[in-house]
Amino acid sequence: MRKNNSDRQHQKKIWRILGNLFILLFLSSQSIAAIPDNINAVYLPSHKCSDRKISELIHYADIANLNAVVIHVKDPFGKISWKSNHPIARAMGARAFDGSLERTVKRLKDNNIWTIAKIDIFVDHQLVSKYPEMGLINTQTDGSWADQNGLFWANPYDRRVWDYNITLCKELIAFGFDEIQFDYIRFPSDGNLAAIHYPFSSNNLTKSQSIGRFLKAAYTELKPLDVVISVDVFGLTAWKTTDFGVGQVLEEIAPYVDVICPMFYPSHFPVGFLGKKVPGDYPLEIMELSMKRIQKRTNKKIRPWIQGFWYKPEEIRAQLDGVANAGASSWAVWNPSANYAATYRALAQRMNSKFPAPNFYPAVTEIRNNNDRIVQGHSRIVNLTNYKKGYTIISLEKPKTQYKRSYSTLISVLNTVDEGIMDRILLRRNIPFHTLTDKITKNMLIVDLLSKDLAIDSRRMRPMPIYIDWDNTCRFTQSVPKDGLYSYLQAAISGDMRGIKS
Repeated sequence: MRKNNSDRQHQKKIWRILGNLFILLFLSSQSIAAIPDNINAVYLPSHKCSDRKISELIHYADIANLNAVVIHVKDPFGKISWKSNHPIARAMGARAFDGSLERTVKRLKDNNIWTIAKIDIFVDHQLVSKYPEMGLINTQTDGSWADQNGLFWANPYDRRVWDYNITLCKELIAFGFDEIQFDYIRFPSDGNLAAIHYPFSSNNLTKSQSIGRFLKAAYTELKPLDVVISVDVFGLTAWKTTDFGVGQVLEEIAPYVDVICPMFYPSHFPVGFLGKKVPGDYPLEIMELSMKRIQKRTNKKIRPWIQGFWYKPEEIRAQLDGVANAGASSWAVWNPSANYAATYRALAQRMNSKFPAPNFYPAVTEIRNNNDRIVQGHSRIVNLTNYKKGYTIISLEKPKTQYKRSYSTLISVLNTVDEGIMDRILLRRNIPFHTLTDKITKNMLIVDLLSKDLAIDSRRMRPMPIYIDWDNTCRFTQSVPKDGLYSYLQAAISGDMRGIKS
């Protein structure tokens, strides 16, 4: 009787294993079908997700065949870019940025852009600072172990760390992300590695097996939520068939992801790699040979990271050519500052084209023939702009509590001024700004100029007409020319509301 029970338990175990295997195979086949054939992406840190930056990416997506954006939603410090409901994230105050991640995702998806959430897993300074029991232990100090950058690492053997990150991924999927991309899915590679103690490592799992177990757990929980799973790996992972110390072995990783994203940055390969004294001088060869190497070891989709930093357009183009020579067409470009001027030039070269710069708002030359613009506050005209003659008169008004909108601050009034006019003023006054500089920043620069010109503290300003001849001197003055003052008073008396935007 005891033997029969043992046999039945053994049979149940076998069927359970086969069932799990079937589910994984089914999910894997489903996910591959859901991924676009070609993903051409750029990287975007969370703090760069401004409306203007997203507009830039949408602009180039239309003309440069870009169709995806990788947004860095959880960084090595453990900071996240959304308001999480997870009790650990809330207890730590993990949110770092006030922007709306949900709105950014929606805007990208509305423009048919594939959205990828990049989440750093096992380097998590904030988590270990708050919960040191989830981190690595420094055997020399009995405190939390930190790498050469001073960052604490979470314990890859600790299931609590797994569960925390998997739950965060579920929140990201709920926002509408098409893909979850794991980064720092490895063990530490720098610092005093000999001083590390790994709690919970007594289960005799190797580093690579532990990484595989985490990915299996994440894949099993996240795949039913209709999302693609990808993973960033070191470039050497394609070339090493055994673990080189960080737990990244391709054969342990591949079964539990849909896409593998090797970081084939040519400048990051060691001296002497492939017989090259300076591998970074051979971007095409490094990319092509590395791609062919990894393609021989797995049938999973490969989307390499392109080095978009340090390099000129020609060197970025060479990497893209290397990908194409390997018979692949998907890639993602990495630039930590999200500055893709060189990348766009490289893409234009490959298309034998020249990309027009994005136009976020009309320049002065485009609005010169507009009719006068008059913006009426609750008690006075706060902006009268004569486009044909090239001047603007602005004025604050006294605050009124009964009105929801009041032009009682200089910033609120300047918000009514055309951004093209602001550009003209800043250029004429030799104030540097960038194409992507937002209007709020320009407002602050204009406030400084106005305060200096009038020798007035902007916080102590009272309602009064201020004149700016933006066609000539671009200086602010309280001396309003007669024709301008007449127009201003006439508009105020007549209550002429043409062109009002309030």
